[in-house]
Amino acid sequence: MKRTLNIIIMLFFMVILLLPTLSEIIPVFPVIESAENREMKSFPEISYAKLDSFPQGFDDYYSDNFIVRDHLLRLNGKIKFQWFYIPPHQGKAFMGRQGWMYAVKDEMDIYLGNNIFTEDTLQRFVDILKYRNHILDSLHCKYYFVIVPIKTTIYPEYLPLSKIKSNQRTLTDQIVTELGKYSNINLIDLRGEMIDQKGANRLYYKTDNHWNEFGGYVAYRIIMEYLNRDFPDLNPIDISEFDIVTSEVEGKMLTNLMGIIGEVSEIDISLVPKFEKEASEGEESNYPVPGYFPYKDSYERVYLTNNSEQPKLLMIHDSFGSTLIPFLSEHFSKSVFIFDGWQHAFNEEIVLNEKPDIYIQLVVESLLPNIPKNAEKP
Repeated sequence: MKRTLNIIIMLFFMVILLLPTLSEIIPVFPVIESAENREMKSFPEISYAKLDSFPQGFDDYYSDNFIVRDHLLRLNGKIKFQWFYIPPHQGKAFMGRQGWMYAVKDEMDIYLGNNIFTEDTLQRFVDILKYRNHILDSLHCKYYFVIVPIKTTIYPEYLPLSKIKSNQRTLTDQIVTELGKYSNINLIDLRGEMIDQKGANRLYYKTDNHWNEFGGYVAYRIIMEYLNRDFPDLNPIDISEFDIVTSEVEGKMLTNLMGIIGEVSEIDISLVPKFEKEASEGEESNYPVPGYFPYKDSYERVYLTNNSEQPKLLMIHDSFGSTLIPFLSEHFSKSVFIFDGWQHAFNEEIVLNEKPDIYIQLVVESLLPNIPKNAEKP
């Protein structure tokens, strides 16, 4: 009896050890999406000159690519999160309170005031905006610089107690104060009004660093009310023209970064228009897309309406701008949206080609340093 038990145990462990290799031949496990946001190792080159490095290269390749890997990583994440409430990966995101999650990279530097500009960089930032404003003014185009708040700015109360700051001055505070000295620069700082309006509905996802559709609507309304000062015919669509719809959805980007895919859900808030939308997609100009930019189809989007009396819009934006497109596109004869790979460059060639009446530069707080870093002029 004991001998039989030993054989069974031995066979069990042999199966466990051989299962990854057997699964390469026999599809025992279904393929699942990798939870790792990186490129997997490729099969190493076989050549006489590289024989010494081949064993390590093959080991790295096999470690990344054996079929059971993603299942084991998913199981590891499930055990850690369900039993100990510890996400397996914490380098890029972390758990807050009451189910809220926060991104680490760049956003915490903004929140904690760790990336204040030097006087020289601040002056360069201002000079860049003054230059853009000057060029656009010469083209009879209004320039609006819109600052999008990071989630931590709007919802700091759900951070872990160890990460809540006192009242440090942030880079955004520094920039807003400096730009306030120049009355000819149209600055739209969304932070204050969005904080004031966050009580009505949740504005940001719990499991993503972006705003939801309701948050996007609030931002859109603030922007439109500002544009209305210069363009009285531009009025925001009232919230009563939308049905506010809630639905349970799978956890979003921050759950992926922490390796807890499929373990968390949240309530999404979306807006469904009660009216027939006027804007329709127009022909794109096929502006060159940077090679590194992964979302090729999102780089350029064009919308047209039948109202030729309305102004033309060009908006340069990051990922936060995508939520605004269905709202803004309803108001302009032509609207062109350029997701320029997080560069926030001026895109002068696009400006000269499109000849807009309104130019919006929509920048999330954490990407403000990209403007002096990437600008060609002045």
